[in-house]
Amino acid sequence: MQEFYENKYALYMLMDNIVHIIYKKGVEIDLGASKQIVRDRLMFQEERAYPVLCDIRQLRKVDKPARDYLALEGSQLVNALAFVIEPPVTDAMTQFYLKTNHPDIPTAAFRDLAKAVAYLGGFLSMVLWLVPL
Repeated sequence: MQEFYENKYALYMLMDNIVHIIYKKGVEIDLGASKQIVRDRLMFQEERAYPVLCDIRQLRKVDKPARDYLALEGSQLVNALAFVIEPPVTDAMTQFYLKTNHPDIPTAAFRDLAKAVAYLGGFLSMVLWLVPL
């Protein structure tokens, strides 16, 4: 599996069995962008489920259709999710997302990257290798 991928929205890295998605500065995500982000993440993960860290500190905006898509289809092959945020903007976005979209997977927000990684470390035993039949 590759350990690094990049598109115009984010960088994707696999470190210690945690997928890190670092959004680029000033990115605005609409429905089309959210579909590309999810498609690229699934391709990057090669049909394996992982804990995912989303560093959204530099993200500018996510519209409602994109949030809805990410909350449902975006949780495929994600066994836990941690957001790394920077108050006030991404903190407000994340709190709104958590209150309105009610993700089906364990999800938390952190201001500290190390705390987010530690949280996801608790889900590493859940990393699944899906084998095609």
